[in-house]
Amino acid sequence: MNSIFSANLVRFILLVIVQFLLKEVDYANIDIYIYPVFILLLPIGIVHGLLIVICFFFGLLIDAFYNTMGLFASAAVFVAAARPIVLTLLEPRGGYENNKALTKYHLGNRWFLQYSGLLIFLHTLWVVTLEELQLFSWMWLLRIVVIFTLSMLIALLYQFIFNPKE
Repeated sequence: MNSIFSANLVRFILLVIVQFLLKEVDYANIDIYIYPVFILLLPIGIVHGLLIVICFFFGLLIDAFYNTMGLFASAAVFVAAARPIVLTLLEPRGGYENNKALTKYHLGNRWFLQYSGLLIFLHTLWVVTLEELQLFSWMWLLRIVVIFTLSMLIALLYQFIFNPKE
């Protein structure tokens, strides 16, 4: 249990630093969001209420970097609320092992691609819609596609470079 906590603490610090560095790569109002990976990789057995609280404060920290007032906190809570639904949709036949991180190491590349793809897409949709405050414009759609694609690439690179087991 202690190794799970320390692994998530290291991941938390690493992803906050990477997100802070990615904030500086702002081109044509396109951002790359890596911080949802922290939410995605939290252990399966975490209590849902605790998950929501952790994600809220994590999102507030990202809001402090971006100087936004609750945008990323709301997106993090939205991803945390959608996570159990996505996990139920993608549950393997044998079920999930309790207190295991939801990584490609434990559940495979295909499963992780589906899981992260759904949640990162929902995160991107949430953030871009709240930033633009409009639906169904070409710029809105283009931003969603580009931000989702870049964020997924970085999330997958993270999985393949670090190959987290915890």
